[in-house]
Amino acid sequence: MVNFNSHYELYNREFSYDLTFREFIEQSAYGFVKRSDPKENIWILDIEGMQRGSISIKKVDEHTAQLGLFLVEPSLRGTGYGHQLVQRAITFCEEIKFKTIILWTNSELISARRIYSRNGFELMETRVQTLSNKELTEERWEKGLKQVVRA
Repeated sequence: MVNFNSHYELYNREFSYDLTFREFIEQSAYGFVKRSDPKENIWILDIEGMQRGSISIKKVDEHTAQLGLFLVEPSLRGTGYGHQLVQRAITFCEEIKFKTIILWTNSELISARRIYSRNGFELMETRVQTLSNKELTEERWEKGLKQVVRA
């Protein structure tokens, strides 16, 4: 069984996110199960039988996917696993023939933002909101995809 509590626990410890963030993560994960859409997926980073990270792709519409649930445990940061997860999600989207991937993140998530930028995502929009009982600057990033041609 996939355990997304680590998502909440990490963000609570590092950024003081409250229980509304845990509810958001739970609802996001439950949505994948409920929809059972073959154009969506969640990948779990499993190292020696332990869940150490995740990433997901959710269909927004026929042309747009949304990246989410991106997490790499702190002890594994800088090892390349985050880049590999993002690359796997991008490849999946290209294979499904999405034209664009979007994602929402917060400005304080410096490591994730660096990975997004290195993988060709561009910051498109910012907005200040109160989320998880904090004032956060949310950011919408976007990446146009190359179209995979199959022989």
